[in-house]
Amino acid sequence: MADRPLRPVVEINEDGVSPASSHRSPVKEFSPTNIFRRHGYHRMASDGSQEMMTYKPRPEEVQQWEAACGDFDKEGLGITGLSPKIKRVPVGAKSTSPNTPRSTHGFSSTNSTPHSSSKPFNSHPVNHQSSWYSESPAVAGQGELHQDNTPKFQAMPTRSIPEDEDAHRTSNGRPEADDFDDEIFYKGFGKPPLYCSSSGDVHVKRTNWLSLTIFFLSIYSTVLSGIWLMVSIVQPRWGYQISSRQGLLPSTATTLAALASKTIEMSFVTVFISCLGQVLTRRSILRRANGMTLGEMTMRNWVIQPGSLITHAEAVPTAGFTILGALTLTATVAATFYTTASDAMVAPKLKYGGWESKELTGLVRTSYANPQYVAEECPSLLNAQDELHAAESCSNVLYSGASYRNLLKYMSVWTEISENGTGGMADLKDRPAGTTLLFDNTTMEATWIETEHSSVEDNFATWDRVINNVTMAMPHPGVYAAATDEANNILQPDDLAGVGEYMIRAGVVSPSINVMCVNLDRDELAPLVYTEWPNAVTDDTGVGDQKGAAADWESTIPSVPDENEDDDSVIADSFLNSTAVDDVFRWGQQYYRYRPVFPMLPANYNMITNSSVYNSSSIYILAKSPALTDFTLCELNSWTSPNCSTRFDISGTAGARITAHCEDSDDRDSFIQTFDNGYPAWGGPSKDWKWLADAWRLSMDLNGGVYNNNASNARIITQLALQDPSLPKTLPSIAEALAVYASSTLVSGAIDSPFVHYWDHIPNILDPGVRQAFNASIRTQQYTSGHVNDWQTIFYVILSLVFVINLFCLGYFVTRSGLVTDFTEPQNLFALAVNSPPSEALKGTCGGGPGGESLVIPWRVAYAPSANHYFFEEAERKGKTKAARSEVEVSDRVHPKSGMSYKRLSSRQGWLYGF
Repeated sequence: MADRPLRPVVEINEDGVSPASSHRSPVKEFSPTNIFRRHGYHRMASDGSQEMMTYKPRPEEVQQWEAACGDFDKEGLGITGLSPKIKRVPVGAKSTSPNTPRSTHGFSSTNSTPHSSSKPFNSHPVNHQSSWYSESPAVAGQGELHQDNTPKFQAMPTRSIPEDEDAHRTSNGRPEADDFDDEIFYKGFGKPPLYCSSSGDVHVKRTNWLSLTIFFLSIYSTVLSGIWLMVSIVQPRWGYQISSRQGLLPSTATTLAALASKTIEMSFVTVFISCLGQVLTRRSILRRANGMTLGEMTMRNWVIQPGSLITHAEAVPTAGFTILGALTLTATVAATFYTTASDAMVAPKLKYGGWESKELTGLVRTSYANPQYVAEECPSLLNAQDELHAAESCSNVLYSGASYRNLLKYMSVWTEISENGTGGMADLKDRPAGTTLLFDNTTMEATWIETEHSSVEDNFATWDRVINNVTMAMPHPGVYAAATDEANNILQPDDLAGVGEYMIRAGVVSPSINVMCVNLDRDELAPLVYTEWPNAVTDDTGVGDQKGAAADWESTIPSVPDENEDDDSVIADSFLNSTAVDDVFRWGQQYYRYRPVFPMLPANYNMITNSSVYNSSSIYILAKSPALTDFTLCELNSWTSPNCSTRFDISGTAGARITAHCEDSDDRDSFIQTFDNGYPAWGGPSKDWKWLADAWRLSMDLNGGVYNNNASNARIITQLALQDPSLPKTLPSIAEALAVYASSTLVSGAIDSPFVHYWDHIPNILDPGVRQAFNASIRTQQYTSGHVNDWQTIFYVILSLVFVINLFCLGYFVTRSGLVTDFTEPQNLFALAVNSPPSEALKGTCGGGPGGESLVIPWRVAYAPSANHYFFEEAERKGKTKAARSEVEVSDRVHPKSGMSYKRLSSRQGWLYGF
């Protein structure tokens, strides 16, 4: 068989081969190991009927061969011309081989080849059909090559092996790491894949663990993303379920929400990539489909690594404008921002809810301004040692401290107004009102009410005298107690990590104080001053010509008649002397109000008080300003106003504030809005309050003018008496200052008092008290799953997209009978690509990677049934023909199971394959 001549095989398009590769032996080019081409394999017939010795080449083949090889007679097959002869060495002899040209670590040999053909072989790939090759014994042993439909082979470069090659080989016969063996490399390209019979089927059933895992992940991601979307829409408020003292801690709830959103994101990415891989792989298997491109294979990276949209932007135009590409881009955006969207729309955060009407209840234990209850509640430690005066002393100290603080704060506000020139407020409702503290931690802000009676100008025009009349309302302190009462189930700032807030608008009455100060000259005041009466018993005070009343002056005052007295003259005389201001103060028998009597006229900077008028609700203060010749007589009363609502705002960071909001016709929370005919009529000023006021004036010695003590508080207040019939623009009036000064009595008298204007219980003190309801509007902060800012509603798009895409993927998996091997996954793609023939379509991409047109070349997964082998091949393209078909037999082995799966998958039709 060795003497049979070999015939040349014609090469097509052999120009363009570099000289460096032209020295390779044509015989080696036709070695059996190099017949396997990149586009497919065909076994050559080995029946011996077409041997090389009987082959008659066609004329055009001879011409092409002569053009490529030069003088065929001189060089024959070109073996001697391409490589020097190697001297044969007997077995066992030691001899070094002659130096022969070697290739470097690349594809070309050295350029020192002694002989080369006149025209080099073409080293570029040629579009042709090749066949699976079986290295049969007939070919390997006999050295015969047979024709199979006139196969055309591309020349593959080889290199000469130097005789000292063995010196550079390791013990297993392979070259050392620094010596690249071109021959082994080329043989790897030409070796048929008989070793690669697929060990597993390309299709797995739905009951496979991988199918079940992805299916359950799809269910989890779909259900949880749907819940996340619903929660973001409903925006539930978690109340005590997320708080510092009950339920989950806020930090724990936030962590769990972040963890859940992360699992949704991870499962979504996993499910979508699996669905994407299934669609692409099934499409690449389907015969009549377009296959999949490298650009589409990289789409999975967009979802996993969004930055690849920038680093590998060349793939976006090629794959992003398809339906599947657009869906992948959408999923990329959704997955990238899902955690952010969850944090903005679902994660629990402190958030105000809307205003809601709610009935609150508070504990009521006493009537308004009950002096006995106020004294008992004062925290005195000396009740056992001083039963009679311990409580009174405690309350006096309480009044003294609070009143001085209130007056000082009020004067500081006016000082600031005077210094910065922001005065000019002539209308009382625009002027600052007083403030006080409740339990030393809550600021209470008063407001002026009934301002229609407060115009000094109008009063002067009516009465022809200066009348300073003001009424100030304080918020009801019981709202604070009700708001912090656990019975009303309101989350406190301490329940919300110390940073919570809430607001209450309570429809309750407001304790109020009225102060009316009237300027009177000495003659007008004489009927009310004992020392100015005829036959009065007086003493010299030592201050100018001032006269003081005798020690027993009160015994000379006519007494009040008995309640059963029916003599009109006796009753009339009991109301004492009439004055010019009886109608102003509503004194006399017609009003059934007694006039006050003062022992003497105060000196400058001093005040004298009277709180003992029979059956009266008022206390009186007579003051003397050094700037006036007139004296100023002030009357103080208190009642609960129905024209107000109490507003309570509390914050864990800014503190608490409680204000009175009055005489607002649009205030639906005002007490008068809920007042109906079922309530008792308004009872007027409180007579009990007079006794609180009496304790108040004693605590600060407002009656010091009877012995001319020239007290600092009296010195400040007396200088505020009005000199003109108008309110000063940079100073408070005397009535305003006294109202603020006495406001501490309103607060202490309203604690634990009713939220209505009446008392309907027999005892004045209840123990332990009764719960009384009132209407309120409440707005609270709770940990809420929802957005805080309006612009964050854009994240609804992200949450909706994830849910919709999850739903689509779940539907896809439900309609599939199982999974196919995802050939877009790197490990599967690598295994398939390594075991696939090389392709001309990807020429030049082995070093720098694919790009440009190579990204849009469609590929399909082909299957060789007899070899049970899967591999990539170029799919049909418009305007181009596929390089190779690879569905021929390699051996007689049959694999029915794998073949049936592939046949079934490749023949299916469905709209999903059109992406």
